[in-house]
Amino acid sequence: MVPVFVLLCASLAFGQAPVVPVVPGASTTTTTLDSTSTTTFVGAASSSTTASTSTTTVNPLAPVVPLVPAVAPVPTAVFPTLGPNNYFQIVPGSVPQPGYKLEIGAWLLKPDTTGSFNRRLGRNLATYQAGVSIPYNITDGVVELDPLPGHDITYIWNVTAWDDGTDASVFMTVYADQILTQAQQGFALVTDAAITALANRLAKVTEETGREVRMRWLPEMNGDWMIYGKQPADYIATWKRMFTIFRRLAPKVILVWSPNYDLPFGDETYWPGAEYVDWVGTSVYWKGYGVNAYVTKDYTANSISSVYYNFALKYNKPFVISECGGAWEIGPGTSPITGASFTTVTNQVDQATFQQSFWAGILSPDVLATFPLLRAVYIFEVAKQEEFYTDFRISAEPSVLAAWSTLVAQADAAGYIKWANKVAIKTSATASVAGATSTGAVAGAAGAASNPSTSAKASGAVGRTYFVGFGLLGLGLVVL
Repeated sequence: MVPVFVLLCASLAFGQAPVVPVVPGASTTTTTLDSTSTTTFVGAASSSTTASTSTTTVNPLAPVVPLVPAVAPVPTAVFPTLGPNNYFQIVPGSVPQPGYKLEIGAWLLKPDTTGSFNRRLGRNLATYQAGVSIPYNITDGVVELDPLPGHDITYIWNVTAWDDGTDASVFMTVYADQILTQAQQGFALVTDAAITALANRLAKVTEETGREVRMRWLPEMNGDWMIYGKQPADYIATWKRMFTIFRRLAPKVILVWSPNYDLPFGDETYWPGAEYVDWVGTSVYWKGYGVNAYVTKDYTANSISSVYYNFALKYNKPFVISECGGAWEIGPGTSPITGASFTTVTNQVDQATFQQSFWAGILSPDVLATFPLLRAVYIFEVAKQEEFYTDFRISAEPSVLAAWSTLVAQADAAGYIKWANKVAIKTSATASVAGATSTGAVAGAAGAASNPSTSAKASGAVGRTYFVGFGLLGLGLVVL
């Protein structure tokens, strides 16, 4: 039986499932959580070559035609025909324009810090990601617009404590994921006061550290796993309120609009307008649901093409892959597509080859040449329990790090990678979260009442994972 995988982002499946490519020469093995056996993979080098030379040239903007029917098919986006010089067709041997630079960043968890991760890579990454909720927190029915003493769960004010000693930028993802009551959740809690508090905090990050701040505001809003998802009118109204407040209080913060990658082609339902957006982004993940297989080089190009073409290219906006990773799975687990349970996972390639194949679809010069507006990509450097135990990391295993580093070294040697610069670490007496701003905490009802224009619709259960870890900035409750 041919195993299948699904083009997937943010741990949810969309679309139909094509056949998993089998790399010739690689053995098929299984891995379990308690496995202590060692697998020898035969012909890894020749299989890589075979996969490269046997790739069929396709139009990445054409709909994917599945070879295996999906359990629950959904409408396929209709892509335009751009003629023989299709912009998104990866041309082997092509290179970026002179002066092109890509920033590599990461979202880290315990025990990593920006400094320890840089030391492990032997490089100073140009940017790092963190996350925060808006409003900041809810404790015992009280909405906290800013962190109170002892409540610094989302670690935003510890940016000043980053230990990398560089000018790496901050990529702050903001989620409207708080719930006070059934009627007061999501958008209903994103008041002008909450936005003002966030704008003041991010402005202070720039002032106190000198770091550039990019804010990814309420991402993946087209997904039903978000409490604020599938509510385009509320999303656009909230974005425009945020834009007005940030331009007044934190004008240096770069505003990033970042839907899930599967936004239908031509769908501008969630687009607030080019004049309200600085950068465009999207998320890209690969999952095999029981099969760890070779990832074709055009996978990421196909995944990002709709958002890139319709928004970054159309409106000439810098583009960022906001979070991404190849999901190396370890059994047991259950496929959310078929419902089938697996006691083990089938490995068609080893973990190093798997991760290298995923990242080749981003870091290869001909891919960078295809997407000249791509400015940054963020590694999801996390391992966690999902449908399977899933390891997205590129640095935990020496062989994986070596394989990934080979791709980076090649791109860097050609001059395509931008690194952070060493700087004197700035310190500030206001780095403490205690009394950071004057807004403090407000009663939940009053906070929601100050925002009558937003919807109080309940969105049901949120299909995200919550876990605590020492992230980029300190102890934090991360929502993934």
